[in-house]
Amino acid sequence: MSQESRQTTLREQTQQLLHGPLKHVRGAALAAALLPLASVAATPAAAAQSTMCASGGLCGFVWNDANNNGVQDAGESGIAGAVVSLVYPGVPEPYAVTSTDSDGFYFFPVGPGSYTLAVQIPNEMQPSPANVGTDDTLDSDGVADGLGNSVADVTQDFTGAYTDFGFFKPPVTQPGTGTPGYWKNHPEAWPVSSITVGGVSYTRDQAIAWLDSVGKDRTITMFSSLVSAMLNVKIGNDDSCVASTIAAANKWMATYGPVGSNVHASSYAWKVGEPLHRQMDNYNNGMLCAPHRN
Repeated sequence: MSQESRQTTLREQTQQLLHGPLKHVRGAALAAALLPLASVAATPAAAAQSTMCASGGLCGFVWNDANNNGVQDAGESGIAGAVVSLVYPGVPEPYAVTSTDSDGFYFFPVGPGSYTLAVQIPNEMQPSPANVGTDDTLDSDGVADGLGNSVADVTQDFTGAYTDFGFFKPPVTQPGTGTPGYWKNHPEAWPVSSITVGGVSYTRDQAIAWLDSVGKDRTITMFSSLVSAMLNVKIGNDDSCVASTIAAANKWMATYGPVGSNVHASSYAWKVGEPLHRQMDNYNNGMLCAPHRN
């Protein structure tokens, strides 16, 4: 990209931020964060990134931690296009969302405050060990939140705050996970002839019939993701990221089930259950500690 194009893009992004998610940031903090953007447009990438971070705001790198040691070593490349969200503590919806550049670098030009940063875990990867060693500028800061993200809490002052996220791709030695659609359409792949969900036993054919059901009943939604996750574990996939979720989901089905009990999406029961479903759905789609089957 030419220097002129880079400058134009940065000006456009700055205006979008000014009139979008940053319009409520106090003027002094915003000015301190945004003024350097145009001035660094023509500088080398590393220098530009360093200048942006030093001006204030939240920034850091998302990288491929090839040896899974939690530290960005020489030769370990950044992950481009990783989705990074900025969240205020206690506020469920993201305040701003961005993606990493070709170097794996991200930047939020915000004023001082306490924030949570969340990076969507890339497909077939898992978060690196967090806070390893003594150099906080090189180690990974994020931990899995059980919802498909690596998250870190950070406090920013006018000096800026680096927060980095490492991810590791484990060797593909597992059979891979299947979605409810896979298990519904491949009865021959089931490793068991019956399965117990929430204390209730179902034959394979009974369970498949429920997997083939549609509707607004959230016990069916939970049943589908839970049965699939349980089968994915039974055929030999890593369950380190989902074992406790499967146990909690079985307790949920025992409390609010059995399947077909007509739990509504707006109910308290589903507010408790939905995070469990989302975690298992991510697992079944190969987004957590086990790859998706080919």
